[in-house]
Amino acid sequence: MRFNAAPRLKPPKRNKAPKPLRPRKPRRKGESRAALYGIAALLVVLLVALAAAYLEAPAIKAWFAGAEPSAGKFPLEPLPQGRPAPVPAPAVPPPSPAPPSAAELAKLKRHEQADEATRKLEASTSGTAQPKNALPPGAYGSFVGPAEGRTNSTVAPSPGEPPIAPPAGGRTVPARALPLDANVLTTERIAAYQVALERIHFSCGFVDGDQGMRTQRMLRAYQQEHGLPVTGFLDPATRAAIGEPGEPFLTYTVKPEDIASIMPKPPTWRDKAKATRLGYNDIWELLAEKFHCTRAYLKALNRDVATPVAGTQVIGPKVFPAAPLPHAASLRIYLGETSLEALDARGHVIAFFPCSIARDKNKRPHGLLTVKVLDDHPDYTFDPALFADAARAEGLTHKLTIPPGPRNPVGTTWVGLSLPGYGIHGTPDPESISRTQSHGCFRLANWNAEKVLKMVSVGTPVDVEP
Repeated sequence: MRFNAAPRLKPPKRNKAPKPLRPRKPRRKGESRAALYGIAALLVVLLVALAAAYLEAPAIKAWFAGAEPSAGKFPLEPLPQGRPAPVPAPAVPPPSPAPPSAAELAKLKRHEQADEATRKLEASTSGTAQPKNALPPGAYGSFVGPAEGRTNSTVAPSPGEPPIAPPAGGRTVPARALPLDANVLTTERIAAYQVALERIHFSCGFVDGDQGMRTQRMLRAYQQEHGLPVTGFLDPATRAAIGEPGEPFLTYTVKPEDIASIMPKPPTWRDKAKATRLGYNDIWELLAEKFHCTRAYLKALNRDVATPVAGTQVIGPKVFPAAPLPHAASLRIYLGETSLEALDARGHVIAFFPCSIARDKNKRPHGLLTVKVLDDHPDYTFDPALFADAARAEGLTHKLTIPPGPRNPVGTTWVGLSLPGYGIHGTPDPESISRTQSHGCFRLANWNAEKVLKMVSVGTPVDVEP
């Protein structure tokens, strides 16, 4: 017999009692404040450390010292390997144990001649502007190495050169005072050093009060020639070698003949060929070329002058009188540095000028050339093959002769070389030197091209290096 067992029932689940919550320990106010104070102290320490590190940078030091942004500018191009780091110069440069060389004595003599010419010229003016023919002999230097067939002589200043004496009558423009601290490189003090070097024919192209690419290259050439640390900047050793630059500016009264020489720019090549002369397009161009500076810098010096007219007084760099221009035994052109150097018979650099080179690398000459032609009033031959787009637009199929003038395509000077079609010449746009490249020739600012023409003669060797 089978018995059915009753089903086994599960006891009901009992709800467990919840665990009692542990009461949170209240945080003391003192502990919170101590944590905040610790974090704040740590931040202050970090900020002080960062500030100390940043203040070690020369650019930050110059900024805190009140220098302008251009004075603390970093190099625009890498410095060559192996250059020694700039070292601070002592307050008084130590005398050299060795006697000065003949080259150093010659340079010192050129400086003394330029200073003496300046003193004579300023002493002879007594506050009135002197006519050009009243300047003392040699005030602008004896230029050596003239064109073939001419004898060495003192070259009178060209009509475009401004007088050194303050203009007579009217309002006298105040000079721009340099800061008393020579270590504060303001725009005015940088311009003063540019002017001082321009007078001894180490040119940065044009005075602009900035240590840019052209100024760096010029300073490297000057430093290397004078046995200084090659930094490319106005470091203490370089400033000590140059000496106190003195007053770098003068005042100039715009003349009626300056205004009369301004002429409209011919719009086409055909119109240029019909003109009798290619002169300056506006008064600022003329004045900037007189003072070897940029139009922007000249306008910055004369902020209260909108458009100069006859009788207007303007401030400009005092680039005259310069040291006597020596004879160059040879010229050397560095394509990589876009620069031209004049050398004496012993190979010392006696002048430095920025230049433009060919845009097309295949058109850049190299090797040894010689000077063949010297022309201080050149015209220019327009070749449709070189300016295909312009010739096509104007329908020109034959060559045109473009008249002389400062806005001629080759400027005011032509130094023809032994390679046909190539030469060293001026430019209608001086501010493009070392930036805008040519069709193959070596282009300089007009005032520098004129110096080169006076320094060389037919047969002078020209070494073109990479």
